[in-house]
Amino acid sequence: MSMGELMRRVGLLVAGFAFVGAVAGFGQKDAQGCNDSPIITRFPGSVITTCSTKEDDVFDFDIAAKPKKHFEGRMVRISYSFPKTASKAEVVRNMNTALHKAGYTFDYDTGDYGDFTAHMGKTWIEIQISGSGAYDEIIATEADLKQLVTASAPPSAAPELAKAVAPAQPDVKGCKDASFIGRFPGSYISACTRKADDTFDFSMTAPKPKLHMEGDVQRITYYYPKTASKAQVVRNMNTAMRNAGYTFDYDTGDYGDFTVHMGKTWIQIEISGGGSYQETILTQTELKQEVVADAAALTSGLEKNGHMVVTGILFDTAKADLKPESKTALEQIVKMLKQDPKMKVYVVGHTDNVGTLASNMDLSKRRSAAVVQALTSQYGVGSDRLQPYGDGPYAPIASNDSEDGRALNRRVELVKQ
Repeated sequence: MSMGELMRRVGLLVAGFAFVGAVAGFGQKDAQGCNDSPIITRFPGSVITTCSTKEDDVFDFDIAAKPKKHFEGRMVRISYSFPKTASKAEVVRNMNTALHKAGYTFDYDTGDYGDFTAHMGKTWIEIQISGSGAYDEIIATEADLKQLVTASAPPSAAPELAKAVAPAQPDVKGCKDASFIGRFPGSYISACTRKADDTFDFSMTAPKPKLHMEGDVQRITYYYPKTASKAQVVRNMNTAMRNAGYTFDYDTGDYGDFTVHMGKTWIQIEISGGGSYQETILTQTELKQEVVADAAALTSGLEKNGHMVVTGILFDTAKADLKPESKTALEQIVKMLKQDPKMKVYVVGHTDNVGTLASNMDLSKRRSAAVVQALTSQYGVGSDRLQPYGDGPYAPIASNDSEDGRALNRRVELVKQ
């Protein structure tokens, strides 16, 4: 069928009424920038209240006795208010008859209720007519969708920040894209942070719990253009990561949240319907312990408060094996105990509240036992002077609602016996 013939067939006349341009009732005007679709006229006297056109969007069309048809392509949405002098039944009959006469195939029709889906070739239309004086048209056309975002494998070292893609408005000062993930065209950066030593809990596919990771963490928040749909941004970002060869550990589909990784680089992308998306990029690194409690501070804390946090005792995530970087802190505990041969202490392990209570209790017990084992076997401290105890998440010293608070709660303390 030629384009001219298609336009002739679908240039609809509603119940014999012919229109040129918008027909508004009672002196009301259409919403600014809104016009009728060229393939379907409005009910006489109706006014456009809202409209949107997205070159790449999704919609689920109602289909009779079948699952909804998930459709992706060019999407036009127009909402009308019809005149109070018209009944819902009149509007339903006119719109329905017009589509039938134009030769559309009906895939869904609720009759007098006023909702129906029809299609012709690559064009799909859903009309929803309410009893409150309004009706909506959703007109979708299949189109060849462009992949606008690219990604690449992360560099072998911690990711370096790259030159920004020209945005619709300036990025926040000091913020740039990650070097291996392109931004959605026309987006701008509204916020960014980067910390060489930080943690993040990555969402994982159920039933797996969130994955707690530590390393170099970069967070970038973008606002994408109003001309783009959330679906378009989701598809572009998701496809870019797949094309680059990342492994997907979590994917919510159209909802827009997903976690991927390649080697030691982990990425979580969260895309909202409010026009923004956030990238969290973590690269596992060897983290330096820069603060260690010395013997004098430990002694003072125990004398003053009866307990003292031992900074510098480190474990891998969810493990009870002491990291080599813990050596300095252990030596300070030994030094303190040698200075006061009569001192006896409880070695108490603590966790945050991430994960189950049972797993956290077990982890805290194993970690405290690991410290006692190291002090007795490697440094010759008498076992009668040390007693391990695991307190799990029961004694937080900060709120578990923030990562900074959870980091403080993951600790080893000495308690004076």
